Amino acid sequence: MKHKVLLIGLGQVAMGYDFDTTDPGVMSTHARAFANHEDFELAGGVDPDAGACARFRQRYGGWAGADMAEGLRTLSPDVVVVASPTQYHAEAVQMALRHAKPKLILCEKPLSYSLEDARAMVAACREAGCLLYVNYLRRVEPGVLEVKRRLQSGTIATPLKGVLWYTKGLLHNGSHFSNLLEFWLGPVEKFSVINAGRPFGEADFEPDVQVKFAAGEVTFLAAREEHFSHHEIQLVAPNGCLRYEQGGGKILWQGAARDPDFPEYTVLSLPGERIATEGAKLQWHVTDHVSACLRGQSSSLCSGDDALRTLKSLLEMKAAL
Repeated sequence: MKHKVLLIGLGQVAMGYDFDTTDPGVMSTHARAFANHEDFELAGGVDPDAGACARFRQRYGGWAGADMAEGLRTLSPDVVVVASPTQYHAEAVQMALRHAKPKLILCEKPLSYSLEDARAMVAACREAGCLLYVNYLRRVEPGVLEVKRRLQSGTIATPLKGVLWYTKGLLHNGSHFSNLLEFWLGPVEKFSVINAGRPFGEADFEPDVQVKFAAGEVTFLAAREEHFSHHEIQLVAPNGCLRYEQGGGKILWQGAARDPDFPEYTVLSLPGERIATEGAKLQWHVTDHVSACLRGQSSSLCSGDDALRTLKSLLEMKAAL
């Protein structure tokens, strides 16, 4: 039997990014990914925008409306996806647990702007016996998992030293990559603010920060979203260099090798090894991992507890500005 899914919020990541896409290989939203996965029934969506609800019904069928409680009671979903604005995440999670009995909640990042609210969300889901995951979607992308495998096996040696470029706020876009680095390099051990940067919106911020992880140090540098979006990681290992470019669309490993012309020097190999990625199907991979979680299988999805640790580190950075 298929698991019923309710989307809370019908904006870009829920439905908009690939709404007009005709390429069946592109799955950038929750709606398209769940609608195309054999283990799920996309049963409905909640949004205060009547136009968004109409577009959902026209494209995917099912229930759509502005009343969250009504949608939860009407559909009794097994999976609730919280894709509303961050300031409403806590309310949506608490309402989902109050008006339905979901087996799993998938929340957009960050969990909250408030550590207290985020902790309450994690505790409420644990008490209700509901699995909670946060959509740091890069953790399930095959190329990222291959890098993780190489780090664990020692094929990519540690400790590493690197640079992360990010735009559009450390809590929002930057937290994708902070969480990814925790996935690869272990927990944040300490940090030092280099430059306080500027506020971004009402709740976010854009500092430059030196961050020490268990397996290396990475300097976070903020670029300007109004100029262009830029998300890139370069990690230098004792035996080579890993480049995570185009937001993860390109991953390149260059191992250290003897210079063929000057044998006394060791250089990075050219052209390097391109590690295969599947960025166009990122959200489908998340959906597939949700299915695995519901079957009790292992997954690299970001748990509520892991997301809470990421948020705690970032809010500590904010407090230090």
